[in-house]
Amino acid sequence: MARKPETGCPGCAGGGPGASVAAAAPAAALPKAGEDGNWFIPGDFDTVGFLKQAKEQFVRIQAVWDSGDTDRLREFLTDDLIAELMPQLAERGSAANKTEVVLLNAELLGIETVSDGHLASVRFSGMLRETPGAEAFRFEEVWNLFKPSNGGWLLAGIQQIPVEYAS
Repeated sequence: MARKPETGCPGCAGGGPGASVAAAAPAAALPKAGEDGNWFIPGDFDTVGFLKQAKEQFVRIQAVWDSGDTDRLREFLTDDLIAELMPQLAERGSAANKTEVVLLNAELLGIETVSDGHLASVRFSGMLRETPGAEAFRFEEVWNLFKPSNGGWLLAGIQQIPVEYAS
């Protein structure tokens, strides 16, 4: 999705984990909303497997974004995020877009139980190339994922971290 190299522009978006990202621990194993600050990573959660799937979905969603296929984006993004990103797709029009993921790191920041499912935040960082032959640029973003009670993980929001504040 559209990013400005080295600027971390707010409002620009990246791609992220969707419906096939590994499932969280069963709801019964998670604390109820409001307990212990409610932001945690359960001890029995498969963080390595979750992040492996999250990275694969990052690449998949980026490819779907590049294609401009809004129907396919609906498989991976919440309706609210699709609505927010539609103006970017419209502005791009039929212009070709091809993003190469040169390097991708992922870190699970935490999981939160909400009334209708779970939220998870993943920090992605690495190097991207948005024009063939161009120099790759550094990026860092936090992706907020939502997993409804009956469904897979969907990308619900993206927070770009300006390079000067990146870790």
